[in-house]
Amino acid sequence: MNRPLCGMTLLVLLGLLASVGTTEGQSSTTKVVLLGTGTPRPNPDRSGPATAIVVGDRAYLVDFGPGVIRRAAAASQKIPALDPKNITIAFVTHLHSDHTAGYPDLILTPWVIGRHELNVYGPEGIEDMTRHVLEAWREDIDMRTKGMEQRFALNVHAHDVLPGIVYKDDKVTVTAFQVAHGQWTHAFGYRFDTPDRSIVISGDTSPSAELMNQCKPCDVLIHEVFTRNAPSPAMADWAAYSAKYHTTTDQLAEIGNKTKPGLLILYHISGRAPDEQLLEEIQKTYHGKIVIGKDLEIY
Repeated sequence: MNRPLCGMTLLVLLGLLASVGTTEGQSSTTKVVLLGTGTPRPNPDRSGPATAIVVGDRAYLVDFGPGVIRRAAAASQKIPALDPKNITIAFVTHLHSDHTAGYPDLILTPWVIGRHELNVYGPEGIEDMTRHVLEAWREDIDMRTKGMEQRFALNVHAHDVLPGIVYKDDKVTVTAFQVAHGQWTHAFGYRFDTPDRSIVISGDTSPSAELMNQCKPCDVLIHEVFTRNAPSPAMADWAAYSAKYHTTTDQLAEIGNKTKPGLLILYHISGRAPDEQLLEEIQKTYHGKIVIGKDLEIY
């Protein structure tokens, strides 16, 4: 196991199980697979945040929101690397529940069907979370390993990491960088450098100078967004909260103009604004290639 070192043609959607879009043609070895593009709101069409970077036959998962393993199983019909038992390397941006509620599923389900090891990297706290998950399911784990199933040991290795290069193997170099997400002290974005593409994932963030530095240049920028013109959620001071925790459409347009990614993918969209409204607001000033990501699309 490797140790950590601490333009676009959009295909027609091929149904929920294999919605597909591509950038830079179909020849790219590296694929971005949107397993979950949602928010805390339980939208049945958008699972919790989860993005897979697939390089050849290897998948790297970023975040594990609700539904992550079922979405991976669906995506594996087109991308075999996303068969759940093949997901052995994962990263988490921060520990908000909508990004981590699928963690027990990520740990347990692939193990039950044959995965032998999982390595997870993230900001401070992921090691503690992992210990608590394993303890919460201790009786199940004991039953499966010591009972009639006689299953092999559950091997999960969690790594609290600091900003910088956090993982490297023969297919990818992964760099974590600090982003500004309200009161979260530890929140990361990630940059993936593969032999043929550079991909930056924002995680949850308000406008971040460090993120912009990481995408100068980058082939793909996957960024969260919200619009001030959507109905406000039931929160005491949504305007103040959103300004500290998230990125508006006009702010994202500015980020796009400064970084000029080959493709800008919107995900984790707060509020209930129509897609057309979001695009109209951003494209007032940003004229690069942009899509609103949907679950199970591939770029």
